[in-house]
Amino acid sequence: MFLIRTAFWLVVVIALIPVDEERVQASSSEPTPIAAGEAIFAAQALVADLGGFCDRNPSVCEVGGRVATTMTLKAKSGALMVYEYLGGADPLTAEPAEPPMRSAGTLTPADLAAAWRGA
Repeated sequence: MFLIRTAFWLVVVIALIPVDEERVQASSSEPTPIAAGEAIFAAQALVADLGGFCDRNPSVCEVGGRVATTMTLKAKSGALMVYEYLGGADPLTAEPAEPPMRSAGTLTPADLAAAWRGA
């Protein structure tokens, strides 16, 4: 479902990019661009159709879910490898940081007093 959502939003973003009408008219081999309203109507129809896809094809959706899980695990593993390559420690086995040292309290009351500014 992740890939379908990503593809949907990518199509929506691409549909919102303006088209240079002069360039489109100059090249007659390309089809005429679709209007934003037509694109929205087509996207709504696509979403309505995709809503029942898993009901019609449950095995495909099960495999797709497993593929998405596998891709997520691979992405996490790849990110961890890049992190380790760049010098970071494995966050699962890294030693916890030592607590900060406590102040020795060497300031005297005269050091802590505000400087006189005159009146």
